[in-house]
Amino acid sequence: MPGSVIGGGVAPLEEKTIGIMDLGSNSLRLMLAHVRPDGSSAILNQVKQMVRLGEGAFQHGRLREESMARTIAVLRGMASMCDVYGASEIVAVATAAVRDAANGEEFLARVREKTGVVFTAVSGQEEARLIYLGVSSGLEHTSSLRLFIDIGGGSTELIVGSSDECRNLDSMKLGCVRLSNLFFENADKPVPDRRYAALQNYIRNNALHSFQRIADFTLTEAVGSSGTAQNLAEIAAALDEADALRQGRKPTERRDLLSYAGLRRVVDELCSRTLKERKSLPGINANRADVIIAGAAILQTIMEDQGFDTVRISNRNLQNGLLVDYITRRRPNKDGGFHPVRKESVLHLARKCGYEEQHSRHVALLALDLFDSARALGLHDLSPNLREILHYAGLLHDIGIFIAFSRHNVHSYYLIRNTELLGFTAREVELLAALAYFHRKRPSRKTPVYTELDDDMRAEVRPLSLFLLLAERMDKSHRQIIRTARFLRTGDKLTLRVSAADDCPIEMEQLRHSLKNIRKVFGAREIDVECQREQGRAG
Repeated sequence: MPGSVIGGGVAPLEEKTIGIMDLGSNSLRLMLAHVRPDGSSAILNQVKQMVRLGEGAFQHGRLREESMARTIAVLRGMASMCDVYGASEIVAVATAAVRDAANGEEFLARVREKTGVVFTAVSGQEEARLIYLGVSSGLEHTSSLRLFIDIGGGSTELIVGSSDECRNLDSMKLGCVRLSNLFFENADKPVPDRRYAALQNYIRNNALHSFQRIADFTLTEAVGSSGTAQNLAEIAAALDEADALRQGRKPTERRDLLSYAGLRRVVDELCSRTLKERKSLPGINANRADVIIAGAAILQTIMEDQGFDTVRISNRNLQNGLLVDYITRRRPNKDGGFHPVRKESVLHLARKCGYEEQHSRHVALLALDLFDSARALGLHDLSPNLREILHYAGLLHDIGIFIAFSRHNVHSYYLIRNTELLGFTAREVELLAALAYFHRKRPSRKTPVYTELDDDMRAEVRPLSLFLLLAERMDKSHRQIIRTARFLRTGDKLTLRVSAADDCPIEMEQLRHSLKNIRKVFGAREIDVECQREQGRAG
């Protein structure tokens, strides 16, 4: 079974077939895609199965046994498809049903055991970011702002962005399955006007803060990207086509553009029917008949609040965003820099904590010097993704001082682990936090932060934390006196050579006390540190 890469190191882009799985509260989707080193891709196959993982979970806070068993059975089939297509990697994410359930992580562990697929439960904001990437990449380029609406089973994402940047990410606990469970215990009956109005009031009240956050944006159009929005547009078009045929006119409703009037017509038809009658409504996906009224209420409420007469319908979704993100992460930026979303997310946290920017950036650069020179000597073979993580750890290592200088490495660890960092997997956040924790001390099996990591992460933390610890000690006085650093080897002797703009007795003493740590990590018998005077790079 190909391993999931959502929680692992990121290798450079190469020609391969990958599987992309999106486990929602309502549906499970698989996309098989062929990617190429130039960043182009081709979709080979797509499969969607309605598994209703979130059924009953939102009332009780736990995934039901029958829902989990049903989902795992489908996942086995999808994993086999990945094998048939020769997929070498699987990118797999789970959304609201799993992230909100008390037994969500337990379920994902069971999935891994039964199918070999490793899922990551993404946060609401990360889900919104991925949806934005997927949907916006399929639209014509514009500098104007769009409102992206994705109505899922457990949550609805509201995103404001242009083609070039995302301005607002929001995930509301309002989904068609969640609200159907709450408002329609008996889905068989027609829905009275007062019940539908109560549902809209509930949506409006719970979306109030999200609506307030987007109130000041000038939005040129709304784009709906979910299966719910697509099916509502299909029903509206089918109803209008039937009317047009009877009346001898051309249809006015389109499947790629849902009007507010068309949506209201659909709502009236849906609410007036029993569940059995709904399933026979022209254009409806019968599998959605029991939850689509709640989805329609969400979309109608958003359109009314934001004043949209139409919503453009997109067939792109979170899976497309995962593919875009996968390719973007593995292709170097034109300026040679790091992943922009990840970098901005890190800097946002650093600035909120009032970090000492010059010192932190300098430590990050020195740590990369050590990473690169050690790799050139064959001291490690860590991936480029881990180099990026090391850079971010350098920027964030001291943010715990925001709480207190005493044990600030512990505070840094806490802040990183409890902040939503966009573009990062849960595993990457855990690694980033561990590096910040160990920037003052060597990892030890006496420390729970270290022992709770898996074997692969411990193997990564040992050299990476050493680079960060050495870089921090090279700027102990916060004067950026040591400009560059690199490892050199002559025979069996390993030398850490630093270049300095002036005398740096404090830093050199710190480095001499670090030789034992270097020896333990790299197994060098003879090791030395030397300093040469030169101007070099500014911090």
